[in-house]
Amino acid sequence: MKTEMKKTARLLKGKEIAEDLIGGLSRPIEGIRKSGAPLCLAMLQAGAPRDVVLYAKSLGALLNRLHVEQISRVFPEGVSEETLLDEIEALNADENVTGIMVFSPLPASLNAVSVLNAIHFLKDVEGRRVQRGVNGRILSPTASAVLALIEKTGCEIAGKEAVVIGHSDLVGKPAAILLLDRMATVTVCHLGTRSLREHVSRADIVVAAAGKACLVKGDWIKEGAIVIDVGENHVAGELVGDVEFEAACERASFISPVPGGVGPLTNVMLVRNLLRLHELQRAT
Repeated sequence: MKTEMKKTARLLKGKEIAEDLIGGLSRPIEGIRKSGAPLCLAMLQAGAPRDVVLYAKSLGALLNRLHVEQISRVFPEGVSEETLLDEIEALNADENVTGIMVFSPLPASLNAVSVLNAIHFLKDVEGRRVQRGVNGRILSPTASAVLALIEKTGCEIAGKEAVVIGHSDLVGKPAAILLLDRMATVTVCHLGTRSLREHVSRADIVVAAAGKACLVKGDWIKEGAIVIDVGENHVAGELVGDVEFEAACERASFISPVPGGVGPLTNVMLVRNLLRLHELQRAT
């Protein structure tokens, strides 16, 4: 009697894709350096949350590898909003600074909207203030990483049903915009969505970015769907995604693992944004 083999989705490994993209970034960065023009990312951090410290370390390592100048400003958790705004104003005016980012989350005592909106739109490396135009957008590096993984499958995006779970300014909303730009039909869901299963079960593309461990059950996934898991949840000492990974692998055609999927690509996309800002600043 034949034993039926379980179907297993193909893994979308972000690290491998990131290495390919890094090679493409090295040449333009070297050109900028030889021209004598500045290429510098300023990073502001308030407090020292574990995830922020780890992210800052990994981003700094990539910038060093690519020989991109960096300015790091680390403030105590009790920093005043006025102090942060003054620092951003100075960086906005500094012609040697190409991009500015503020690590999130900010302490609850600060008005995150005021702080983030203080960054000049031509130095907004995370795309918090979305620019118009499909090709001119500076969007969240994480959302751009999501799109890169989807495109890596080689599957046509136009005309597909896509469900984005999560409506944050850094992932959910910009991921939906990028998919809309490519003519997908997009539904944005979140933790308050009723009948989430019904939305997911008809989706050709699922982007899970709600920040809740195993929110999306494996048997919800449509046969052959592309699943991009952005969730990073610490459960019993392990990092897990928003999707039930093993069960989803039996139904999806492609799936990104956690860790090792979206994460490794995010910093690369941020550097790509920095290069785009460099171009825009010299065109104005």
